[in-house]
Amino acid sequence: MHIVQSMLDFLLRRQYYCLIVITQRKKMKITLRKANAVQNSIQEAIKAVKLGLTVEINEFQDVDATLATAQAELAAATQRRDSLVTALYAVRAAVGVAKASAGIDQQLTEAALIDKRIGFAEETAKSVVMTALDVIKGKIKKLSEGEVKSRIYGYNDTVSTTVVTAEAIEAAKKTVLELKKAKQKINDEVLELNIRTEIELDADTLAVLQAEGLI
Repeated sequence: MHIVQSMLDFLLRRQYYCLIVITQRKKMKITLRKANAVQNSIQEAIKAVKLGLTVEINEFQDVDATLATAQAELAAATQRRDSLVTALYAVRAAVGVAKASAGIDQQLTEAALIDKRIGFAEETAKSVVMTALDVIKGKIKKLSEGEVKSRIYGYNDTVSTTVVTAEAIEAAKKTVLELKKAKQKINDEVLELNIRTEIELDADTLAVLQAEGLI
């Protein structure tokens, strides 16, 4: 009797998502912003699925019934995980198509380029200004007039200075500000597109998400 009941439970669980799909063939549209949150929720749900690959059986348990129950639970958990993974990549695929169509990918690429340029400009903006030319020449002259003995091992025989002028540093600082404004503008546009652009969840994906309480 226990074995029969366990097998019935297994069959019922296995058909769980199939029944949902059959009875709920509707679709739903969600924004890209919502889709991002849904993907995060799906990933958390996948992590929470535990597969019972082993079972502990003691002398007081019905071996056949215990194994049948454990196998049914494993099959149900495996089915649930597979359904969640399929739903995750269905949403991800739809998001990818929508982002490309709305121009979001291009905007993000431009933002990444701006980030690189900001980094390059900041190197110059944070530089130490070049030593005054007359100071450099004065140090060089002093070296040339010094004793040869003091320079035998290469000590004090050069003058070190950056080559970045004050004008270049100021120009770099201005460039950084302009680039940051440009990036902020792109970020605002991407945010608006994420709110405005929608994807359509197919019936199968929607059924899984609704069964899991994720949407």
